Amino acid sequence: MMDARMRKNGLNRRWRHGLVALALIGAAGAGFAQQPAPAAPMGSAPTGPGAGPAVRPQMTPEQWRERMQQRHDAEVKRLEGLLNLRPEQRAAWEELLAVWSAHRERFFSYRWEQSQRPVTALGRLQEREERLAAHLEAVRSLREAVQKFYLQLDDAQRDVFDREFMRWGKGGGGPRQR
Repeated sequence: MMDARMRKNGLNRRWRHGLVALALIGAAGAGFAQQPAPAAPMGSAPTGPGAGPAVRPQMTPEQWRERMQQRHDAEVKRLEGLLNLRPEQRAAWEELLAVWSAHRERFFSYRWEQSQRPVTALGRLQEREERLAAHLEAVRSLREAVQKFYLQLDDAQRDVFDREFMRWGKGGGGPRQR
């Protein structure tokens, strides 16, 4: 008799556990079955990690240039603050800034000149070759200005300049390590 009662209690317990499990699964399934939130209206700014370049509104050339200029100005101000320049270094710093700005303008001016692009493959290659030659010339003039400025820095300033000037990777100096 005891054996039959224990079997009956065991079966009841299994049934109860099974029903509780089914209820939990049903409740979880009801949460997933709800309709998704409505999409953002057209023209509003995308949010969240899925807001990639295809979803973002496109900037006009003027907006892009303004944004790049703001970034450059902030970078120049930050670098100047880190270097703690002495009065005798100011002239070389100003010369470096002038050459750097000209370099940036020449480099970024190509970005939005799409309407004048050649139609043929050879024409596009010729245009690219001319742009690369102009960019190489701009980089050489920038290097000369940096060299003139660099020679006036003390060792501590050189360490800062080496680490901070024209950082390519996010959050650190120089190109990203792979």
